[in-house]
Amino acid sequence: MTGSTEFDGGAGSPPARPEGESSPWASHWSRPESDTESALFEPAESPAVEVPAQSVVTVPAPAPLRAVPVEAEAWPTREMMAGRTVRGHRPSASRPAKPEQGVRTASAVGLAGLVLFALLAAFFAWVTAEPLWLAVGHGHDGKASAIQCVGGGVSQRCVGDFTADSGLVVERVALLGVDQSTLPQGGQSQLLARMVGSHSDQAYVGDALRGLHLRWVVSFSLAMLCGLGIALSTGAIRFSDRKARRAAVATSLAAPLLLIIGFLAAAY
Repeated sequence: MTGSTEFDGGAGSPPARPEGESSPWASHWSRPESDTESALFEPAESPAVEVPAQSVVTVPAPAPLRAVPVEAEAWPTREMMAGRTVRGHRPSASRPAKPEQGVRTASAVGLAGLVLFALLAAFFAWVTAEPLWLAVGHGHDGKASAIQCVGGGVSQRCVGDFTADSGLVVERVALLGVDQSTLPQGGQSQLLARMVGSHSDQAYVGDALRGLHLRWVVSFSLAMLCGLGIALSTGAIRFSDRKARRAAVATSLAAPLLLIIGFLAAAY
């Protein structure tokens, strides 16, 4: 076998040593008996250390805790388990419907207010148109004849034929401002009258001619107030954004103004 040393008889064996001579390895492997070496192997006695006495602190036992049911200590709790709802946080069926119902009510009120004030603004714009044109000098001067009146006071209705100075004749038109006390009984009466145009169905006589400016100023103001009513009813005046609020209010006021312009164009 490679690397092994075979001793064949006395061949390769160490030579015999003289009697009385010790092996050189004996001193190496022999344990010395000196005092120094014995001191290394024997543990030294350590001096005693006095430990100061410590005071004993007695901690009182904690007060008994409130009994917590085992069900509450479980995790997850019964309320958090699938298929179970928390009774304390269960929303009622009416709570989600309240905001939606409030929005619907506000929308319905705003729409109703918009329609109502728009109709009123259209009526006052129609009332404004003809008195404004007559007040600024636009129209035809003439006379009203064959006058017939029914009722009295506010409910009075008078009709007649209008004959313009230019020869234009318009039959059966409504006459505004007729005073029945000044009309002759059973006779043919003629009164000074003015009419915007042949397409109109009413003529102004008597007191109506003297109050033309009052008529159109009052009706114009009421039409613009209808625009303010539109802004209030639709909530345009309550917008939080200042720019949007101004635009919404301006649009609400512009609606009756556009109606007035339209009726003025139609009555010209």
